[in-house]
This record gives sequence, structure tokens and C-alpha cells, in this order.
Amino acid sequence: MILRPFEYVESQTVDDAVAALRGGGDDARVIAGGTALVPLMKHAVLRPARLVSIARVPGLADIAPATSGGLRIGGVATHWAVSHATLVRERSPLLAYACARVASPTVRSMGTLGGNLCYGESASDPAPALLALRATVRLHGPGGARTVPITEFFTGFYETALQEAEVLTSLDVPAMPAGARWRYLKWTPRAQEDKALVGLAAMLVLDGHRCRVARLAVGGVGASPVVLARAEQALEGQELDEATIARAADAAAGEVEPMDDLQGSAEYRRDMLRVWVRRVVAGLAEGRAS
Repeated sequence: MILRPFEYVESQTVDDAVAALRGGGDDARVIAGGTALVPLMKHAVLRPARLVSIARVPGLADIAPATSGGLRIGGVATHWAVSHATLVRERSPLLAYACARVASPTVRSMGTLGGNLCYGESASDPAPALLALRATVRLHGPGGARTVPITEFFTGFYETALQEAEVLTSLDVPAMPAGARWRYLKWTPRAQEDKALVGLAAMLVLDGHRCRVARLAVGGVGASPVVLARAEQALEGQELDEATIARAADAAAGEVEPMDDLQGSAEYRRDMLRVWVRRVVAGLAEGRAS
């Protein structure tokens, strides 16, 4: 399909981008990799009159250590860059692995981490990992800079906390605790390049066989990626025996609001989440990581 004409603005700074977005109003969109936006434009789902590129803004693709021991990852960093960065693999292997599971090699080399999050896709692969890691999103808009915990960033079906004329500039990702066990499971009914029916991120810190810290999040099941808070509570402070893990799996299945679509019914998604929480947590308890 042929794209309808639009104005293309290449920003040199974040403030340039914010000004261009503000001037374009509802007809302006940010573009970086374009892997989500351009297909929507081709199918006339979106018809922006102005595209504001942030691809060449200095610093937005950086991946750097944070003083806290974690990471600061620029919003324009590609999935390929995040998944291959030695720093990410050392400090946050869960995120590196999740980014390596995004779609196809072509999409991973072009698509950006910030764009993926701002799209608000329920079946995003990086989102559950970032939720489990309790990352923080940095935004910049007409009112200046602000931070939003990623646990508050996804607000509904393809909706986020991003406000008018705001740009996602970076993410702060805490380092994973020493000895943490983790897994990102992407389950699809067909090819691995498909969107996840269940995308489960899990990180556990154990004292012997007792769970000291549990972090679980899932994408693909409901309208947006979510933390499995009740499942976390069912695990923390408990011996990870069969009964405890089963309670956590039931808690996870009970706290989501699954959706129906062509990939699977709501009840099928709920049942599969229960199955995979049980298998993933049991595997981590036995020392089987990613």
C-alpha cells in the first residue's frame, strides 16, 4: 500500500522533538525504528500528517552503567543492541534474553526498546522482563522531564502513561541481585516469531529452598503486560514445595483478566498461564534457569 503524504521532521535534540510534536498536535507521531508505526500507516490505521524522528538525537541509543549498579538504556536502543550488549548480559540477563526473542532478526535490528513500550502492545517481549525487574521509564515533554515506574506505565489496551508531546528518553533498569534465578518464557501456538500467547518473566532469589524475593510479570494474556502481584506474594517467604508453587500458579491465573482473540480464548490463556507459572517456578526452584 502507498503511504499518504506526510511531513518528516528530523530532530536534533529532545526539546526539538517535543516542540515538533506539540506543533503537530494529534496529527504528529514519534518515529524511531518504525517497525510498528509504518505498518499501521500502510494499512491506514494511523494517518499522521507529521512524523517526528528521534533516531539521531545524541545519547538516546546509549546503553550505560548507572551509579546504582544497574543500567540506563536509551529509548532508541534497538532490541539487537540491548540483547547483544555485554553490560546488559552481565547486569540484566533477563532483559537481554527477552529482547532477543522479539519477532524476527530484521525487526530486532530496527525496532527500538522505547518504541516497543510506547506502542503498548500486550504481547511485548521486553515489557514483562522490565516489569519483573521493576524498571523506571524516563519521559520528556512540554512540562519537562518526569519518571514513571514501569508498573504504572501500561494503562490499558494499547494505552500507556505517555502524555501529549512526550518522548520516552531512557529506562533505568536495576541490576539483578547476585544469585538470582530467572527465566523468560515465550509461548506461542505456532512459530517463535509470532506474538506471545503467554510471555512470562520470572526472577527468584532463594535462601536454600525458601523464596526470599519473587518477581513475576506476564504479557500476551490480558489487555496489557502486568505484574503478577498475588503470585509473588504467594511465593515470598515460603518453601518452594509443590503445594506452594501450585498456590502461586492458581493466584496468577486468578488475578489476570485474559482476552479472547484468534490465537486463543480467555479461558485457554488463563489455563496456560497457570501451567507455565507452575513449570517455570518449579524449574527455577530446582536450579534450572533460562
